[in-house]
Amino acid sequence: MSNNTIEPLNLTMFFTAGVSLEAWSKTGNLERELELYHRIAGHLSKVNLLTYGGKADRKFRAQLGSLGLLPAKWYSRQQLTALGIAAKFSPQLLATDVFKTNQIRGAQVPIWLKKIYRKKLIVRCGFLHGFFTRQQTADPQRILDAVTLEKTAFEQADLSIVTSFWQKQLVIDDYGLPPEKIKVIPNYVVTDIFKPDPSISSKYDLIFVGRNHSQKNLNNLLEALKLLKARRKSYSLNLVGGCCGDPDLRRQAEGLEVTFSGSLSTKKLPGALNEAKVFVLPSHYEGHPKALLEAMSCGLPCIGTEVLGIKEDIRHMHNGYLCNTDSASIAQAIETVCDSDDIRTTLGRNARKYIAENYDIDKIVELELEALKDIQLF
Repeated sequence: MSNNTIEPLNLTMFFTAGVSLEAWSKTGNLERELELYHRIAGHLSKVNLLTYGGKADRKFRAQLGSLGLLPAKWYSRQQLTALGIAAKFSPQLLATDVFKTNQIRGAQVPIWLKKIYRKKLIVRCGFLHGFFTRQQTADPQRILDAVTLEKTAFEQADLSIVTSFWQKQLVIDDYGLPPEKIKVIPNYVVTDIFKPDPSISSKYDLIFVGRNHSQKNLNNLLEALKLLKARRKSYSLNLVGGCCGDPDLRRQAEGLEVTFSGSLSTKKLPGALNEAKVFVLPSHYEGHPKALLEAMSCGLPCIGTEVLGIKEDIRHMHNGYLCNTDSASIAQAIETVCDSDDIRTTLGRNARKYIAENYDIDKIVELELEALKDIQLF
């Protein structure tokens, strides 16, 4: 964008339902989640973060810098949450020009407040709540609730943001939204932090970063390592993130070369990625996975499954390696990539180039500012 100046504008970003700054801190996401808003704040009059950790979130004020903090309490009845916010932060909400959600879950609160304060609303979702719910349950009521909330959020928004073009098309098809009311703004990577570090020696063959959920398909990843071990091919794996707290996963990993490193901060994660030869993401589906983008940015050759949310960014045997979700296919991918220096070098080099050209945070900041300029015209 050649001109990213914006008319004086105040933005209030609403956290996902029940999520606090402390929750971001515990999962190691605080610094890199805040980075975007630190950079956007330099172009706006004010950026507020409305969080749901109550008074406990105040201990993070020093890390917020110029960002305003509105620490609210989350109630199971979202009407009470909205009323509490209105009672406590009415002056800040009145001074706000645009409300923005971080995800669909919890969007009902800013939707109500938009009507009360007559503000413009951007609904942003990193993944489609309705699509994910359909993958995770057959419960018709849960699916209906998710789809209804998502549909309402998109219809009430002045502008909607999704992280990939396939998600945009799904929203158009499912909810009949005009294409001009939906912008694609991908997840970003701070490529100056997530970068190759030749000074770090390889410690593990593989690394996975994330939580343990049936979506992530970690059971088949471990089964793949068992298949390889049975063939006298042993590969070490470093598990990072929320997955490390699952006792069932730890039991399944017994007898394998698996390290459970827990959640790592933004400062430590690039080093951990550089300690591995290959990143692996064996999911059944994804939205626009930050862990994959950050690994690619570090120049890691990445193995991903050929599913929505992964296959859009990995070009097989160019900037990554695609396989199926079953353990045998994952095992073959691990063996192929880990055992070839030439393949790893080519995939890693192309992965880094792809991220720098498409998802560097400076490019995403420009897209965010363009969205704010657009909403001023509505």
